[in-house]
Amino acid sequence: MIKLPWYLIVLHLCLPIGGTGATASNLRPLHYNLSLLTEVEPLKLSGNFSGEVIIRLRVWRETRTIILSNNGLQVGENVLLVRRNTGGRVTVRKMWQASSVHQLGIVFNSMLWLGEEYTLVVQFSGQLSRASGYFVGGYMDSKHHPQWIAVTQLAPNLANTVFPCFENRTFLAPFILNLAHPRGTNAVSNMRVLKTSDHEKDDYVWTTFQQTPAMSVQKLAFSINRFTNRTSAEIPKGPALTTWLRPKIADQGDYAISITPQIIVFFISLFGKPYPAMKIDQLVLPDTAYQSHEHLGLVSYPEAAFLYSAQRSTTRAKQQVASHVAQEFAHHWLSDLENAALYWLHNGLSDYVSGFAVDNVEPAWRFHELSMVRQALAVLVEDSKSSAYPMSLAYASKSSDTQANQKSALLFRMLHSLIGTQAFLNALRLYLQRSHKGSSSNQAFLWHTLQEESDNQMSLRQDIKVSQLMDSWTMQPGYPLIRVVRNYDTNEVTVTQERFLRNPGKLMQKRQQCWWVPLTFATAGIDSFVSTLPSEWLTCQGRQTASPLILNEVAQPDKWVVFNLRLATPCRITYDERNWQLIGNALSGTNASSIDRFTRAQLISDVLNLAGAGVVTYDLALNFLGHLRNEDEFIVWQAADTYLEWLHRTLRQTTIISTFKGFMRDLLQTKFDELFKRDGSAAENANITELMVIVLQLSCRTDLESCADFALKEFAGLTLETNRIPVDLSETIYCTAIQFGTEADWTLLRRLYTRSNVSEERRILLSAMACSRENWALDKLLNLAFAGRYMPKDDVLLIFSAVAQNPLGYNIAKKYLVDNIKAIIKLYGSNTDELAQLVTVLMKEVTTEEELNALRMFMRTDLQNLPGFEIAFRRILELGEDNISWHNRQYHNLLAAVCNITGSIEPQCIY
Repeated sequence: MIKLPWYLIVLHLCLPIGGTGATASNLRPLHYNLSLLTEVEPLKLSGNFSGEVIIRLRVWRETRTIILSNNGLQVGENVLLVRRNTGGRVTVRKMWQASSVHQLGIVFNSMLWLGEEYTLVVQFSGQLSRASGYFVGGYMDSKHHPQWIAVTQLAPNLANTVFPCFENRTFLAPFILNLAHPRGTNAVSNMRVLKTSDHEKDDYVWTTFQQTPAMSVQKLAFSINRFTNRTSAEIPKGPALTTWLRPKIADQGDYAISITPQIIVFFISLFGKPYPAMKIDQLVLPDTAYQSHEHLGLVSYPEAAFLYSAQRSTTRAKQQVASHVAQEFAHHWLSDLENAALYWLHNGLSDYVSGFAVDNVEPAWRFHELSMVRQALAVLVEDSKSSAYPMSLAYASKSSDTQANQKSALLFRMLHSLIGTQAFLNALRLYLQRSHKGSSSNQAFLWHTLQEESDNQMSLRQDIKVSQLMDSWTMQPGYPLIRVVRNYDTNEVTVTQERFLRNPGKLMQKRQQCWWVPLTFATAGIDSFVSTLPSEWLTCQGRQTASPLILNEVAQPDKWVVFNLRLATPCRITYDERNWQLIGNALSGTNASSIDRFTRAQLISDVLNLAGAGVVTYDLALNFLGHLRNEDEFIVWQAADTYLEWLHRTLRQTTIISTFKGFMRDLLQTKFDELFKRDGSAAENANITELMVIVLQLSCRTDLESCADFALKEFAGLTLETNRIPVDLSETIYCTAIQFGTEADWTLLRRLYTRSNVSEERRILLSAMACSRENWALDKLLNLAFAGRYMPKDDVLLIFSAVAQNPLGYNIAKKYLVDNIKAIIKLYGSNTDELAQLVTVLMKEVTTEEELNALRMFMRTDLQNLPGFEIAFRRILELGEDNISWHNRQYHNLLAAVCNITGSIEPQCIY
């Protein structure tokens, strides 16, 4: 069992389960009846709500005080409490609020009796806000009239910003919801509409919904909107499915709407359980402060995650839509079982199994394993930071945690490969049948079920226990670096492990860490990459330093060996210099594909990131990049591009950049000519399409003349009426044309943006306009982003990022943010996560202490009052500190390697 350091144990113990002190032991809610009136000012995109909540509750321990969770709501003085069996009223002695812990206390003159039921009536009011659980977004309709939508997101801890409640997630109670909303608007919620009735205001109407099953307050969801709806085909023995979206773009929902029934049917079969509700409403939001969220009977998506245009959306966008829909519905079967401490567990499991649903709907994509490898490449970068935290604490301070969810999915992939499909599937179905709603013991029960089925199938070695294995990955931060060192005289291989850090000098106190690591390997001549069953294990016994593992007769001295086949385990691998050389020789030979594409992707990702951390040399890493000349699999190029994009950005202001670009141009020229100078540029398959996208981006980024010529030639035929540019290549072509183009070219893209109603196309155009070398154009874009109330905040972030990443735009973006921060905070409604994203964009560009100190001072001065910003502040600073540390430790090593490999005689190469 992995031991947490004392500070993590204390934090874990101090985290609330969602309850509020005395309430957790004294009282239980039995039923909620919530009535809410929503009033919006359309032109200001602001508003307020008021209402009344009637809570039937039972006393478990005699008390005079009821403590409700309340965050920022104004509570009326006329609180009513009635004893149900006598009808007698219990009078209020006093009320108090503790804002810092979000509590409302009501003290009564009489004791509340053990076992008695009471009805509590509380009136309240609040403001619609992006920082709360009920917010308003806006958009322009087809007649360019402003419209609004109000929508909730109460999970994981925002129900108390909408109505006073018992927020303990283990307290389950049914709801009756009554919404007062303007006539002509729609009201949707978890359940079907029961009835509508007149409101005392003539221009308002009441909508009452059927009673929900017993659920936590975080599961309640509702929206008021003026959307149109699309009804899906009937699902046999499944729920009725309706999709709500803006009329102007309703046709772009056709693809997602068409595959949703297939995905639901697939999961009914996979989980062996029917869908847990009789109806589903899908809500497609033009602007949202949150990512997609699924609730019983109601799912919400950002438009960018749901809409697809066959003519103007990219290949990747279609895959992302299918993946997104599948992830949301996979979670429906698990959502009843979770509590906040286990969000990472169930979100990760949903993420993992969703890929199988996509493969079922679109088998030609072979999407699942490809998406998992992409995910692994991203997780390995993020989890190598010294500030990485255990997954088991992922939701301690954040309302969402993509990194934890994705890492969790990768661990389920690893476990699935170890115990086999039958055991994994049996365990999953048993878990859904036997686990308890909201129980914190569900994690242990899931490990037990997986162990039980694994034992039945005899999948794992007897000394390998699922709980021990998974705890080693979930209860400590980071992941291992596996060192493989061969003795070519004795033919022994020594395998050791340690934590991998991108900035090894950053961690002040280096703890001994170890993991249970399944080891798979292949060698020349015995190169089976199909099976990922482990040949050996690196074990981990508590706090003890992991012992080295000695393997014999793994490979002949003149043959390569590679570990972690198909990137089955989320870790980095390094080898002795001679084995790296043998692998390099294999990759440069005619039989490079004998090493499968996913393992090749890991090799290129590993060697680049290991060089950045000082584990291997940049001479080795750059030589490995040379193997890309013969590489035809886009996933291998993508693994390299992830690191090269960061390297290009961090070298941009240095003297080496021209030499580095020259190295990259030499690397890219052959592949560019192969892809773009043949007859017809149409791609034969998805792999070639993705490869063309990456090679074009890299080539134009490094100023390859052929790339600029190609882009300008393609752009020359663009008009408002005619666009023959391949949509997958359009972003790079537009950007390059604007970089070298005129004001008329920029204006053309602006007009195309105004005309387009395709979300992805609009985002591509916005990003391209930020490639301009003219200050006026970048200023205009920033004003477009922040001055309008109807720009989706995802698009605001896109514009700000694109301007900041422009070599001429960083200072412009930084000055705009600093000069307008008060207005921007107001625009974002003090939403800390969204504002932190803007500062993160700037911090990613930092390479000097001066830039770092300027941003640190700005955050301390202007952002310190944002709720919860201190945690975000530390994570943001780490980005700049890591960049500076790399420059101090590795810049000259890279400089020497680039100069050596290019033979450059530029001044920076002559010491």
